[in-house]
Amino acid sequence: MVGIAGMGMLTALTEDVYTVGAYMGEDWESFGMVADVGFDGVGNLHILDMRADRVVVVDPGGSFVRMVGGSGDGPGELRSPSSLKVQRDGGFVVASLTSIDVFAPGGQHLRRMPVNPITGSPFLYTRAYPDGSLVSIVIRSDSTAMARWRAGLPRPGPPGRPIEVFPIEHARPEVLYMAWELPKEEAARKRPSSDGITRLSAGRAFEPGLHFDPISDGRLAVVDSIGYRIKLISREGKVVGAVERPIAPLAVTEAMREAQRDRYRAREVPGNVGIFHIQRESADRMTFADEVPVIANMAVDWMDRIWVERTGEDGGRRGPTDIVKPDGGYVGTLPAGAVRIPSAFGPDGLMAYVTADEFGVQVVRVIRLSSLQPQPQNGPS
Repeated sequence: MVGIAGMGMLTALTEDVYTVGAYMGEDWESFGMVADVGFDGVGNLHILDMRADRVVVVDPGGSFVRMVGGSGDGPGELRSPSSLKVQRDGGFVVASLTSIDVFAPGGQHLRRMPVNPITGSPFLYTRAYPDGSLVSIVIRSDSTAMARWRAGLPRPGPPGRPIEVFPIEHARPEVLYMAWELPKEEAARKRPSSDGITRLSAGRAFEPGLHFDPISDGRLAVVDSIGYRIKLISREGKVVGAVERPIAPLAVTEAMREAQRDRYRAREVPGNVGIFHIQRESADRMTFADEVPVIANMAVDWMDRIWVERTGEDGGRRGPTDIVKPDGGYVGTLPAGAVRIPSAFGPDGLMAYVTADEFGVQVVRVIRLSSLQPQPQNGPS
């Protein structure tokens, strides 16, 4: 276990590189819904348009290179893809609820591997190892456990949140690690009604998130606790190290509870999805964990540095972001409101953000992190 000694605030020097996406632009730059983005080793950006069932590739200057995919079930075609993982040689993997498609660096379709959403699908919060194998969260239920047993797959072991690997050779899911989970409450979050619509209640606030990202040596950095602890998990599923910092979680106050209720009531939802509806009035029935998790987000950059975004003091706003190394080395801390964790890291300091322009049109903005400069620090961050 490695603690972080010393503290140093950082200033990030950045420059805009390009922005792609336009309402009245060329066909390739009119995005329906950007589900994922990723860079290859020379800085080409791959953009997964979930609504158009395609991958758009642009070069390091933002110029169009190619489109891959298109709607359909034939070789190389895509159907409601949810995630894209790009390898450094330019090959990439596209996952959907029912399949994993593997593409060569030039965009040629190599193979499709069907997956069963009942026994496990890389659909939620998907990452990728350097060899292209996918790592994903799998939502468990009693029916899922039975289906896995019938399919000859091992049932997940102790209680927790399973992180599963879908190997690039066969995409047969394998439980890598059972992450810790805060004990569940008795009250159900989904409330079916007589009209057939499932209404989602507000649930429990301040539950610890589950964040993970692979390191180039094959280890997986995992955050699953309330405190400041990043576990390092081997490909065999063993905890082989951890990076820790003595920062205690904040106790949840009544002011935090009320602020969280207000945030829930004000949340913008772009229309109802399927038969699910958000119950804003259920904010009054929202329950709360006793403590606010220290870590709000985590990702590994192109240089294997771990970016750790802390939760803000009120439990809602973004806090400062620490940059650390897997061996426990401390690079420094970016203040709240500075450069945030991007949608994708790339080579030479490239960082891509999926956002919207002033007209609400979805775009992908790419910046370059030129340097991180230390600044004098008089007290703790």
